[in-house]
Amino acid sequence: MAIISYTDHLNLRLTVRKISYSYPRKIYEKPEQNYFDNTENNFISIKKLYYNKKVRNIMIAYEKTGNRVNIITIHPITDEKIINRLINGRWVKNG
Repeated sequence: MAIISYTDHLNLRLTVRKISYSYPRKIYEKPEQNYFDNTENNFISIKKLYYNKKVRNIMIAYEKTGNRVNIITIHPITDEKIINRLINGRWVKNG
């Protein structure tokens, strides 16, 4: 089982964006999409969750070292942005 930690930046984003504190862990543990970000050298996981009165894609960016996972940030993301990042090669499928 991975040891999951939240960065100060993530905690700030959760507060500012009014996102549930449990969402980053839910996304990490049961993602619907997984990518690697070649620009930031981070892993990306995405899951559709209820946010701001709609079901939306919510993404997390995280670092993984051994059994430690450090979740860096979270935000909603559109299908168009996901497609654009795949087309331009910034993101590649992972897993």
